[in-house]
Amino acid sequence: MHSRFAITIGSFRGITIRANWSLLVIFGLLVWGLAEGGLPELAAGYTRAEYWAAALGTTALFFVSLLMHEVSHSVVARRFGIEVEGITLWLLGGVSEIKSEPGSPGEEFRVAVAGPATSVAVAAGVFAFAVLGAVVSAPDLALASLVWLASVNLVLAVFNMVPAAPLDGGRVLRAIVWWRTGDRVRAEVSAARAGTVFGYVLVALGLVELFAGGGIGGLWLVLLGWFLVMVSRAEETQARVGADLAGVRVADVMTPSPVTVGAATSVDDVLHDYVMRHHCSSFPVVDRSGSVTGLVTLTQLRAVSRERRPVTTAGQVAVPAAEVPRAAPGEPLLDVLRRVAGTGRDRAGGRMLVWDDDRLAGIVSPTDVARAIDVAELRRAG
Repeated sequence: MHSRFAITIGSFRGITIRANWSLLVIFGLLVWGLAEGGLPELAAGYTRAEYWAAALGTTALFFVSLLMHEVSHSVVARRFGIEVEGITLWLLGGVSEIKSEPGSPGEEFRVAVAGPATSVAVAAGVFAFAVLGAVVSAPDLALASLVWLASVNLVLAVFNMVPAAPLDGGRVLRAIVWWRTGDRVRAEVSAARAGTVFGYVLVALGLVELFAGGGIGGLWLVLLGWFLVMVSRAEETQARVGADLAGVRVADVMTPSPVTVGAATSVDDVLHDYVMRHHCSSFPVVDRSGSVTGLVTLTQLRAVSRERRPVTTAGQVAVPAAEVPRAAPGEPLLDVLRRVAGTGRDRAGGRMLVWDDDRLAGIVSPTDVARAIDVAELRRAG
């Protein structure tokens, strides 16, 4: 969900690594906190410039270790054949964009613990360097930086093992519940609900700290807690949707043989001759040869001013066909939805065109997907 606002900074073994703009916020806060408070408390007697230089280097190393944490998840996932598109670093850490699911509780468990295990290993390695530095009488500022880096990686590992989604500990909890019950959906919902509870606990603790004069520490807890609440709720919804759409194919929900509009048709004519006559909110646009060139929706039509509608054509305002998500009738609907969500681009308003080889077979709209979920829930309730 963060990759659409991120820039690509590199890749590792084919895994794209991105940085969200919000990364600058946490980077600046960490540098400022270390330079003006953390490092002077650990190592007195240095100039302000030296503290700031050490803070910059230490914060950069921390983000390298954070990237190592996320890369370890992706590397282990790929060993099990789990598809990983990329890693995005952002305000509250990192997110591995895993596009397929583990095939067993054991795989889930191993992927989840890879990150915290890496953080512990980094903490141990950095602490060993600090001990070695103390033996050879390294500068106190360098030792303070190493001690902070080791400590923060240990805290990162411990915090991530809290049994609450979307933290790594939540994935471990999901693996355990899945293993004990054999019910993957139940496991996902349990981990998500634990994440919601933990998020509210953090919000409450943050508010108490704020009222007690804790300052930025309390605000940070509130922000982190609220983020966990939002993400865990989304994960619970995603788990239920996944269960509802299991076994549903694109052909089961699509509108077959959709009504098409000629590219040369004016927007005015589309509104009067198509929108008013058909219960459709979008229309594939075709050229004179019948080839699909795009998709026009009510959003594009409404964007044209009234005086321009008679002289503006459907082809001019349509979303180009290359930018409209595609699907085949036999594809699992859930796989297609995940693929479309991963692109970060959706000018078609959640719609997709369904192709049977080179023939336009149908169209799927958000309303079609919602109806499939409603039907599945009614069947489950009944």
